Amino acid sequence: MRARRGIVTFPLLAGPLFAAMLLFAGCATYSDSFSVIENDMAAQRFEAALQELERQRHPARDQVVYLLNKAMLERMKGDFTVSNRTFEAAKSRMEELYGLSLREQALSVVVNDATRSYAGEEFERVLVHLYIALNYLQLGDLTNARVEALQVDERLREITQKLPQNRYTEDALARYLTGMIYEERGEYSDAMIAYRKAYEAYREYRRKYFVDIPDTLKRDLLRLAQQMGLTGEMQQYQNEFHITHWMSTAELAQQGELVFLLHDGLAPIKREHAVTVVDPASGHLVRIAVPYYETRPTPVNRVRVMAGSSVASAEVAEDISAIAFKDLETKMPAITARALARAVLKAQMAKAARENARQQNQNNAGAAVAAMAVEIAGVVTERA
Repeated sequence: MRARRGIVTFPLLAGPLFAAMLLFAGCATYSDSFSVIENDMAAQRFEAALQELERQRHPARDQVVYLLNKAMLERMKGDFTVSNRTFEAAKSRMEELYGLSLREQALSVVVNDATRSYAGEEFERVLVHLYIALNYLQLGDLTNARVEALQVDERLREITQKLPQNRYTEDALARYLTGMIYEERGEYSDAMIAYRKAYEAYREYRRKYFVDIPDTLKRDLLRLAQQMGLTGEMQQYQNEFHITHWMSTAELAQQGELVFLLHDGLAPIKREHAVTVVDPASGHLVRIAVPYYETRPTPVNRVRVMAGSSVASAEVAEDISAIAFKDLETKMPAITARALARAVLKAQMAKAARENARQQNQNNAGAAVAAMAVEIAGVVTERA
């Protein structure tokens, strides 16, 4: 007997949870260019927002950001099939870029990090699968939604093997949604595995992002543990969650259940913090630039859904801003090291320019001008 669930998604004020794709990874200039699009989104003018997006210039290195933004706007417009085609194009481009070329890595040390093509953050790569799955669910295509669920598991396994545990290596909402997809198909064993992984991920979320285990997941774990005869596991959850009553699988199949996903707010904008100083030892100009996120408050504090006499309060299932901030925090040592390496390298280049000018019998003023030109170039090109 299969569970009967309907998954309904709502973009509130056109501000999706998946705003990691909107104004997220681009530079400050790219983010500022989105003000017109944001206004169109807020007014529910999605077609106008798409037209404005197409009018703007998108450098080749920002192709992934452009495709992700376009896919989200198409989804918000209700063009789920078109949105998935664009998401697939973004996914392919991210895969191409993720093994960043040695040339781009070297250039980012010599010039700045902005020279690197943007391949997406790890959590964005997972969320692409999540939103493709949601689009398929909106289209009533449970089979292809399941394909994305499998890809979520594959992607997270790849990330876990590659990254240290202090980095983003799990996505609780993605795990939870895949469990719902499996359960809707009557694949209870796979659903239970996904729910367990979501449960473990939410325990980490509580520590890292202050997002607790949703009450709905607690009841899903209890229901499936009961359905599968996992008495010991069911009692463990009962003791931990202090829940004594829940809807059984048979009751769910008869009564049905609606799952509302509310996508609220815009993700933080990536900005640049730069400091230019004179090195007292050498007298050279040194500029160091590192990124930071500018947070934007959510317009919603509380959500309730009412259907007849039934009332349900929404819970936070994923906080993209918190994930973004934590992810950047764990990357800052490497980012700072690259910025310092650039500063040292550019100082060495200025010194070499001065020495080269002197060897060519130029006067001291000419040598100073040559060195200063290199220093200024280094200051101008330094970007986070």
